Amino acid sequence: MIDRKFHSTSFSSGCRLWVVLTVGIFLTIANCYWMVLAEAMFRTIHMTVQSIAMNAIFFLFFFNLINMGLKRFLPNAVLNKSDLLIIYAMVCMGSTVSGHGFMQLLIAIMTYVHWFASPENDWANLIWPHLPPWMTVADKEVLAGHYKGESSFYFQANLQAWVIPILAWSAFIFALILVMLMINVIMRRQWVESEKLTYPIIQLPLHMIDNPAGLFGHRLLWVGFAIAGGLDVLNELHLVYPIIPGINLKLHDLSRYFTEHPWRGVGWFPISLYPFVIGLGFLIPLDLLFSCWFFHLLWKIQRIIIYSFSLSTRGGGYAGYQSMIEQSIGGYLSLCLIALWASRRHIRTVLKSALNLEQSDQSQEPISHRTALLWLFFGFLFLIGFSVAAGMSIWLAVVFFVIYIMISISVTRMRVEMGTPVHDIHYGGPDLLIPPTIGTQQLGARNLTVLGMYSWFNRTRYSDAMPHQLEGFKMAERTNTNTRWLLFVILLAIFISILATFWAFLHSSYQMGMLNSHMTWPGREGMERLQKWLTQPLVPSTSTPISISVGMISTLLLALMRMRFLWWPFHPAGYAVSNSWGMSISWFPLFIAWVIKGLTLRHGGFKQYKQLVPLFMGLMLGEFIVGGFLCAFGTITGKPVYSFWPY
Repeated sequence: MIDRKFHSTSFSSGCRLWVVLTVGIFLTIANCYWMVLAEAMFRTIHMTVQSIAMNAIFFLFFFNLINMGLKRFLPNAVLNKSDLLIIYAMVCMGSTVSGHGFMQLLIAIMTYVHWFASPENDWANLIWPHLPPWMTVADKEVLAGHYKGESSFYFQANLQAWVIPILAWSAFIFALILVMLMINVIMRRQWVESEKLTYPIIQLPLHMIDNPAGLFGHRLLWVGFAIAGGLDVLNELHLVYPIIPGINLKLHDLSRYFTEHPWRGVGWFPISLYPFVIGLGFLIPLDLLFSCWFFHLLWKIQRIIIYSFSLSTRGGGYAGYQSMIEQSIGGYLSLCLIALWASRRHIRTVLKSALNLEQSDQSQEPISHRTALLWLFFGFLFLIGFSVAAGMSIWLAVVFFVIYIMISISVTRMRVEMGTPVHDIHYGGPDLLIPPTIGTQQLGARNLTVLGMYSWFNRTRYSDAMPHQLEGFKMAERTNTNTRWLLFVILLAIFISILATFWAFLHSSYQMGMLNSHMTWPGREGMERLQKWLTQPLVPSTSTPISISVGMISTLLLALMRMRFLWWPFHPAGYAVSNSWGMSISWFPLFIAWVIKGLTLRHGGFKQYKQLVPLFMGLMLGEFIVGGFLCAFGTITGKPVYSFWPY
C-alpha cells in the first residue's frame, strides 16, 4: 500500500490516487504519440518549440470541462487542484522528452550514418570505426523498413536490432533529466519560496488549476479567446477555401528592404503578430520586455557592423554569426554564475545539512538534501561513464557536461524570472564551442564522433525539462500539493515518456518511412558536421573564447549596473536571450506587449493592469485550444491545417 504521507490530503482514497495516476500515464503515452506524429511525421503544428506546453494547456482545458460535468452529476469524482497539477506535470514532462528539440532529433541521428553512408562520403571508414555498436542501428535490412516504411517495427529482427540502443540511450536520457531534477530539488526553496520570481509561464495553467471558476467566469477572457481563436479559424478557412480572405500573422521578412551594403548584413529580420506571444508578453515584467526587443535590435546592429567590416562571419544562421552566438552563450554562463552567487547562502546551508553539520527543516522538501546530492552525483557520474564508454576522454566529458548543466541552470532561472516565449539557443551547445577552441586534431576522431552523436540534445534548448520541473514545484507550493508525490510522478513520467517516444517514433516510421517524414535533417546536420571536422581540421582559435568572454563580461556589467542603479533599464537576461531564432520570431509581439503594458501601468495603474490580465490570457488560451484542435485534426487525417505557430 502507498504511504499516505507521500501525497497531499486531496487524494481521498487509494482508489482515487490510482485513477489519477492511471489517467496521467495514459495521457502521457498518448501525448508522446501525438507529438511524434504531429511534429516529426506530418509537421502539422509545432507544439513543443516554445516555453509553454501548448498541448498540456489543451488537455487541461478539457479536464476543466469534464470537471464542470462531474460537479453536476458526480461531485465526489471532481478532480481537485492536486489531481490536475499531477496530470499537467506528467504531460509537460512527456512533451519535453518527446519534443521537437529532444528525442525526435536523437532517433533521427541514431541511424543516419549507416543508412546514408556511400563511397562518396566514405563514412564507412571515416566514422563507423569510432561508433560503439550499442549507440546506433547498423543493419541495412532493419533500416530499410525504418526509412522506406510499409513494414512493422514488431518483426523479431527489428526488435532485436533496436533493443540495445534503446536501452542505452534510455538510461542516458533518464540520467540527464535526473541531474536537472536533483538540481531543482536542491534549489527549490531558494527559487520557489525565498526569491520573489514572477513565473510568467505558469500563470495561465495555474489559474486553470487553482481558480478555474474565477478565470472562466471573466468576460474579458472570452473576448481574448474569440480574437485569437477567431483569427486562427479565419486563416484555416482561408487555407481550405482560398476565396475567403486570411490575415497573415506570421513572419514578414523585413530583410528584403535592406538590399544595399552594409544594410543587407542585417540578415533574416522577420516581424510577426502571434496573439499568444502578445498575451504571454503582457505577463512579463516591463523591464524584461524592453530588454528583449531592445537587445534583439542591438544584435542586428552588431551583425551589420560585422558584415560591413568583413569580420568573422562564421555561421550566419538564425541567431547571426557564430561569434554572436558565442557571445550569447557567454551571457548564459554568466547568468548561471550570478544565480549561484545569489543563492550561495542557501547552497551553503544545503551542503551543511547534507553533511550533518547543521540542522535545517526539510519537512517540506521532496527528498532530503543528502539524498538529492547523492542522486545528483550518481547521475553526473553515469553521464561521464556513458561518454567515456562511447569513446570520449574523461576531461572532455566533465567539461562538456559542466557547460551543458550551466546553460540548463541559466535557461531555467531566466525563464522563471522573465517568461520568454522561446529559449532555443540554436548552435550554442558545448559540442560546437569546444572543437574550435581546442582544435579538432587535438581532440581526435573518437572525441569528435561522440560530440557529433551528442548534437541532438545540444542543437537547441526549447525542449529542456528543467524549467518545467521547477515550475511544477512552484505550482505545487501554490496549490498545496505534496512535493514528494510530485517528485514521484515527474520521475514516473520521465521514464514512461522515454519508452513511449521510442515506441511512437519507431511504430510510425516503420509504417510511414523516415524518408516520407520531416526528420531526416538532424542526422544529416550532425553527420555532415562531423565529416567536415574529420576531413577539414580546425586549428585552435582564440575567436570562440574571446566571444564567450565578451558575452560573460557584458552580462556581468549589466547585472552590476542593475544592482547599483534602480533606474537602469537593461536586464542582463534580455541580453543573453535576445539573440536567437525564438527572439527573431517573437520580438515584435513582445514589443507590442511592452507598449500596451507600459501605457496601461502609466495611465491606469496596477489595478487596471490586473483587470486586463484575463484578456491577454484569453489570447493565449484561444490560440492553444483552436490550434490544438487543428493539430489533432491534421494528425488524425494527415491533411494540412493552418499552423498558428511558428511557420
